[in-house]
Amino acid sequence: MGGPDFVMCPLVDAEIENIDCIENSDAVDGILKKDTVPEKFKKKPNWEEICEKCKWHGY
Repeated sequence: MGGPDFVMCPLVDAEIENIDCIENSDAVDGILKKDTVPEKFKKKPNWEEICEKCKWHGY
């Protein structure tokens, strides 16, 4: 993989590991179950939309 190891996540307003980003994106896209996303990423009411619009979505 040629990308960074950490990315800025707008769901938690902090840097997260790239694998967490990938898993969150996959859950929002329906590849993984949404209940696999840790609660800390689902605190904002429109967390799925925020994730979809993030520049790292699909990373």
